[in-house]
Amino acid sequence: MSKINISVDCVVFGFDSDLELKVLLITKKENPKIASINGIIQIALPGDLIKHDEELDPAATRILNSLTSIDKIFLKQFAIFSDPDRVKQKKDQLWLRNFRQNPEERVITVGYISLINIQDFKPEPCSFADQVLWTSVHNIPELTFDHNEILNTAIHFLKKELNHQMSSILLPKNFTLPQLQKLHENIHNKKMDKRNFRKQILKEGVITKTNHMNKTGRKGKPATFYQFNEDKY
Repeated sequence: MSKINISVDCVVFGFDSDLELKVLLITKKENPKIASINGIIQIALPGDLIKHDEELDPAATRILNSLTSIDKIFLKQFAIFSDPDRVKQKKDQLWLRNFRQNPEERVITVGYISLINIQDFKPEPCSFADQVLWTSVHNIPELTFDHNEILNTAIHFLKKELNHQMSSILLPKNFTLPQLQKLHENIHNKKMDKRNFRKQILKEGVITKTNHMNKTGRKGKPATFYQFNEDKY
């Protein structure tokens, strides 16, 4: 009877100064002793097998840190992916044979999601990660294994669960209303009416107007900074 392995894959979202929702991806190192895998660069979510004596949550923290140097962030389980053939594509098997003793063994993975402020972290590649890439969620390439499915599931989860606390993590402490609206548009992948969005968000009372202005707002007009009122949410 073949062994079943358990892995963790981490979907880390960030919102950058370009007003784009991005996800943290890695490119994977190839074995330098063999030729390139048909010239294909393996791009993936940060993930790996858990150890036999590990619990899932500590394993997720360890694996993310081991591949990206990111540590001390909140990770939440959002889905399990158990397709028996999820690691059996030819290009994936070619890569796995360089790093795993039994590459054809079944792998069930637990997806973890996290939200961070990109400005607060400087990811660095480690272990079998060759590069760490912040990539727009609207411009995702073909990923290894079933990672496109995992990412799409995470985006759907984020759409359903998005709340003001999540928004406050992704945005800087001081933000403008256009930034907040752009974040919601990125996550829901649709344009929103400016007037209705501002009316609704101000009516909820979860943001507070500050005395500071962004002098380089859109079209050169100053924009008022706001902060989230944590007591309200």
